[in-house]
Amino acid sequence: MHIAVHWESTYRYSEPVRLLHTELRVLPANGFGQRRLEGAIELTPAAHPHELRDAFGNAYHHVDFLEEVDQIHVAVSAEVETRADPGEEPAEAPPGPLVRYLYGMPTARAPHDPAIAALFDAIPGDLDAIDTGRAIADLIHGRFIFEVGSTDVAATALDLIRVQRGVCQDFSHLMLAALRLRGIPARYVSGYLAPLEGEESAEASHAWVQLLAGDRWWGFDAANDLLQDERYVITAVGRDYDDAPPLRGTYAGVATEEWSTTLRVRTSTSQQ
Repeated sequence: MHIAVHWESTYRYSEPVRLLHTELRVLPANGFGQRRLEGAIELTPAAHPHELRDAFGNAYHHVDFLEEVDQIHVAVSAEVETRADPGEEPAEAPPGPLVRYLYGMPTARAPHDPAIAALFDAIPGDLDAIDTGRAIADLIHGRFIFEVGSTDVAATALDLIRVQRGVCQDFSHLMLAALRLRGIPARYVSGYLAPLEGEESAEASHAWVQLLAGDRWWGFDAANDLLQDERYVITAVGRDYDDAPPLRGTYAGVATEEWSTTLRVRTSTSQQ
């Protein structure tokens, strides 16, 4: 499937700030089973982003604003081709022992906690990894309510259990914890969920989970109770949200920050 993405975000500061260092993971990845046909990042004030690569194989962009600024604007335009069946053949080199270890360990957002183990206790322990993933995603989707604003960006899997509602990020953290408690390596995926062919979506930023079965990654979207298909566009992967945030940065100053984002995603079965 051919997918076009246009993402814009504006950050405003109550007072001018300086030495602003920003990491961007918003451009669709060229890899992980998809092919980026084109992509561009435009920054205001004008700055040159440097492409780097992190420990999880993500290409990301680092940019510095050394002079004082009171707002920055980031615009991303990209086109990408995705595969109809991500699990049909290996999309990456087989992960080594260190990667398997890292994706099997608990994190602060996806902890090994008795409350999480108890929630999934009824799922049989003799299922294979893929069937276990299906069962966990089904349970999360049926048990918890998707509600924007019920949690914040700092939430963990335990917060979802506590308030019984959350967003795709929260559903993904709970699924990561449940899989890893069963000994199944799994990773957090950040990206976009495209609409059906010919439609345009304005709210398509998304997160889901991929588990490792053999040498292949299989995607599960607990928030929508779907398997990853060609509508899913990956921007970054990691142990949890903290490894794959769309934007992350620091600055010198005492200002408060406000931000706004717009996103458009279009799909077609062939390149336009």
